[in-house]
Amino acid sequence: MRLLYLADQVYLHGGAEKILIQKLNYWADVYGYEVTLLTSVQKGKAPFLPLSPKVRVADLDIGYPEGSLYHPKNFNLFREHYQKLKSFVNEYRPDAIFVVSQTLFHIIAPFAAKGIPTYFEYHTSWYGFKMGYDRLPFVHKIKNRFIKAITRFAESKYTKIVLLNQSEFDKFRKPNAVVIPNFYDDAAPKSPPDRKNTVITLGRLSREKRYDLLIDAWKIVDTQIEGWELIVYGEGVERQKLERQLSQESFGNPISFPGATDQINAKLAQASVYVMSSETETFPMSLLEALSNGLPIVSFDCPTGPAHIITDESDGFLVAAKDTHALAEKLLLLMKNPDLRNEMSRNALRNVERFGSAHVMGQWDKLIRENRVTIANR
Repeated sequence: MRLLYLADQVYLHGGAEKILIQKLNYWADVYGYEVTLLTSVQKGKAPFLPLSPKVRVADLDIGYPEGSLYHPKNFNLFREHYQKLKSFVNEYRPDAIFVVSQTLFHIIAPFAAKGIPTYFEYHTSWYGFKMGYDRLPFVHKIKNRFIKAITRFAESKYTKIVLLNQSEFDKFRKPNAVVIPNFYDDAAPKSPPDRKNTVITLGRLSREKRYDLLIDAWKIVDTQIEGWELIVYGEGVERQKLERQLSQESFGNPISFPGATDQINAKLAQASVYVMSSETETFPMSLLEALSNGLPIVSFDCPTGPAHIITDESDGFLVAAKDTHALAEKLLLLMKNPDLRNEMSRNALRNVERFGSAHVMGQWDKLIRENRVTIANR
């Protein structure tokens, strides 16, 4: 089987990039398939996680300028992008093409594929798109609607649209959609637990993560317990805003933002509780990683991902979205009760097995084999 993956880049630290690299490695190392990753703006940078040496990597080197992608000045680049992609597909002739991109690959891939089964993966929530649209000025909303119409037409040409959970399936309502969740990297070596009085979270410092609300919740925690620390691993555009918020407070239990880390399992092994304060999530990889390291979780029950991963009151707690008092209350419950943490830790290790790599990748392999046969028999 020959597979082609299309993505803008894999050098940024993020859940979509992480699961993409895990899939590439699994196809190549476990299934033994011929796998190629084709990027458009990798810019010569190394992937943020190791790629199997069996995975071929190529880049179209389009060179989009900073700013809006859908600007008239980029139309010639669109033509170049399509022609380069079509030429690559014609030469490589894959059995299946997978698209992990919200930019031009998303729109042009099914047309460049020439009848090859093509799959688009949604790693962004329906609610996330809605939130972004609601914040746009009126003129930009008109432009957004035009782009969305083009996108809907392009998505109708895909063999399948792959969504990460049933809630997203119900919201997007696409006739060619299926649900396949993410998986955790169960082959990655785990560090021996060295639990400290640390609450941890991982993610880009972006608006939807609502780390401002996490800081507000920590203010409540700080008045009722001593000897703990909150560490937020990630980097992003919200850093200065969050640092300004922190500069206006004084905590006995410190908060730190040390930046992104590629030592995820080692950091999780040193923590005792995982927290998520997001306003919306699709299927956060960080929750799978936390559970696979035996960490109990406290999370906002935001649309739509956490409730599909966390088993409430078994391996963690789901609290009302944006309710900082409820978030603080459940954090304190875990922080003050080591026996409860240990019980939930055992449950986490058991419950996360349903997201094991063999099970999830088996669903992917079944999907492409079924559709390969179906199209071949047309």
